Amino acid sequence: MFIHYIYISKKYWQKFFIYFFVSIISSLIIFSCQNNTTNNNEIFEKEIPNCYAKGFSIMKNKTYTKVSVINPWQGAQKISFDFFLVPKNSSMPETIKKNNVIRTPVSKIICLSTTHASMVNLIGETASIAGMAGTDYIVSPELRKLISEKKIKDVGYDNNLNYEIILSLKPDLVIIYGIGSEAMQIMTKLNDLKIPSVINAEYLEENVLAKVEWLKFISLFYEKENIAEKIFLEIENEYKQLKQKVADIETKPKIINGLPWKGIWWVAGGKSYMAQLIYDAGGDYLWKENNSRESLPLNLENIIMKSSEADIWINCGAANSKKEILSVDERIADLKFFQKDIYNNNAIQNEFGGNDFWESGVVNPHLILKDLIFIFHPELLPGHKLKYYKKIL
Repeated sequence: MFIHYIYISKKYWQKFFIYFFVSIISSLIIFSCQNNTTNNNEIFEKEIPNCYAKGFSIMKNKTYTKVSVINPWQGAQKISFDFFLVPKNSSMPETIKKNNVIRTPVSKIICLSTTHASMVNLIGETASIAGMAGTDYIVSPELRKLISEKKIKDVGYDNNLNYEIILSLKPDLVIIYGIGSEAMQIMTKLNDLKIPSVINAEYLEENVLAKVEWLKFISLFYEKENIAEKIFLEIENEYKQLKQKVADIETKPKIINGLPWKGIWWVAGGKSYMAQLIYDAGGDYLWKENNSRESLPLNLENIIMKSSEADIWINCGAANSKKEILSVDERIADLKFFQKDIYNNNAIQNEFGGNDFWESGVVNPHLILKDLIFIFHPELLPGHKLKYYKKIL
């Protein structure tokens, strides 16, 4: 029966109502405390929803925008940072003076990740970048030109940031990333220097398109949300159209990836960013049953067991030839897939080993997908020229 009638004693009802009212009051207290962390009078007219990204949220009212970054490093739980974006031509709201305020639009920034610089480049604000971490590894021609002209300075890397240089550049904003809780130390130091900073955690997103959606996050600081939205929708649309090309493919090549390092062969987890690209390109990933988003450490014996199944080998470290692969471990020559098709994702790299796959590739997943579809199913994209991948001979 859909409805069941149960006899409930008077004493039970009394307990029930006491519990009910206590719960309501407790919830109101908790809700009030949560609101007090920012502003008791905070009223937002609308939330800007994300399509895929889970790591940030955007709330807007008439005078400012509140951006929240959620769990911005691996292993973080119930950690959130609120940033308040106030236009330069507006007066500062009294209620948020003591919080993380960033005046917009910014005109000079420092990026501590090449991926973030690619996002800035995508919305046409490359000239605003005054400093970067590890400039030797930058691949972008536009950025390399600015570096050679001394318009972009190297500010150090990770725990070796040069705060004197950062301070001398007088940036409107420093965009950092958090591999661990040390990001807090960087933010604290920058705060002491009265330099606004924000965390970009796109690398933690599980979905390929979720990573690109952080373009909207970056655009907020330039007041270019409409431009970012248009670019994102174009990328999303092309990605979906390409994915649809392989939707009905029945025969899928079996894919293996990675390369050994000090005796350990690292392959992408079955739920990782790379695995999703393989699936969406019509490949049958050999570790598809794995539920990890992290790389998996395997010994050569595990790889040998799979070697007879693999049809195509991709992403083999920094190797540019089969000779370089064998210099890592000569036993690879005995693996069956070594004699088959091998493609690496290092077609665009500089003399220091900087790889554009991990720079502009993150914001151009549709172009990576196009490469992979051509590698797995060349008949679907006749005449395509590989961008991020190259064949290893």
